[in-house]
Amino acid sequence: MDELKRAKHRALYLLERCDRTEQELRTKLSRNYDPEIVDEAVRYVKQYGYIDDRRYAVNYLKSRCQVKSRRQVEQELLYKKGISRDVLEEACQETEPQDESLLIRRWMEKKHYSPEEATQEEQRRLYLFLMRRGFRSEDILKELRCRDE
Repeated sequence: MDELKRAKHRALYLLERCDRTEQELRTKLSRNYDPEIVDEAVRYVKQYGYIDDRRYAVNYLKSRCQVKSRRQVEQELLYKKGISRDVLEEACQETEPQDESLLIRRWMEKKHYSPEEATQEEQRRLYLFLMRRGFRSEDILKELRCRDE
């Protein structure tokens, strides 16, 4: 019983520092506690609303989509943060779509890409770089063409 109390306090301490997903909290707690105790501690913080994966996903999407492509942020939520697809879909419906053209233009500036002076190779490299960052092909091409004109 003493160990359960410590696990609950640890969970609260971890959530006090920053918001976490259920999977992140479970991972942190499982380093020091048995699975049954971790389950009980997670159930405890959930009952008070201290942990909410949907809320976390909405906040994460709003903040990260200002600097990263939406697809990249969604992948982070699914695979790094442990958010389920259903919860992610709900969160995506709650947040408004981000105009990624601005982000692409920022990357173009950061990479010192000048459309007037760029060679085919430089254009290809920037295109592939942006694709790896999760931007859609049509958005990238639209921005590259806008700059060419």
